[in-house]
Amino acid sequence: MISIIRNATESDLENILKIESESFLPDIQESRQVFFERMQAFSDGFFVLECCGTLAGYFCSELWNSVPEKGDRCFSLNHSAVQNHVNDGFVLYISSIAVSRKFRGSGMGKKLFCESIQRICKAFPRITDILLVVSKEWQNAVRIYKENGFSDYNTIPSFFPGNPMGTDGIIMRKKIRK
Repeated sequence: MISIIRNATESDLENILKIESESFLPDIQESRQVFFERMQAFSDGFFVLECCGTLAGYFCSELWNSVPEKGDRCFSLNHSAVQNHVNDGFVLYISSIAVSRKFRGSGMGKKLFCESIQRICKAFPRITDILLVVSKEWQNAVRIYKENGFSDYNTIPSFFPGNPMGTDGIIMRKKIRK
């Protein structure tokens, strides 16, 4: 399957939102404005995956100055990348990644995840840590992250809305240099 990973552009937003809506429950889908801000704040950390001429997935991230505590607002859904991102940060925060249903199980998501991180870390060699938040219920995603060197760092109780009590979010961390 022929695929390319490239930087996202504003013209990709509609397809990114389609992937977002088929990947996440309505309560946790992020808005067009949030994705647009992420592109503006850190275009070097926002990628899309194209397979056979179709947008198949996206990966977006930010750079932070520190590893925040679990209650920090920067972990909130729909947070402002403009407020959180710092150009000279040394912590890479993966704010969202999703792959279209059509391409799940093909290895394309893993390719997008690994290659995006590799590109960012090569362009920004000062990065020492990578963070992400994942629902404890998304076992396939947790498995992929663990296979790629991430480990549980902390838990945010009821981070993801949905059931009456919410679902815990696991903050996962990968230390890449001291």
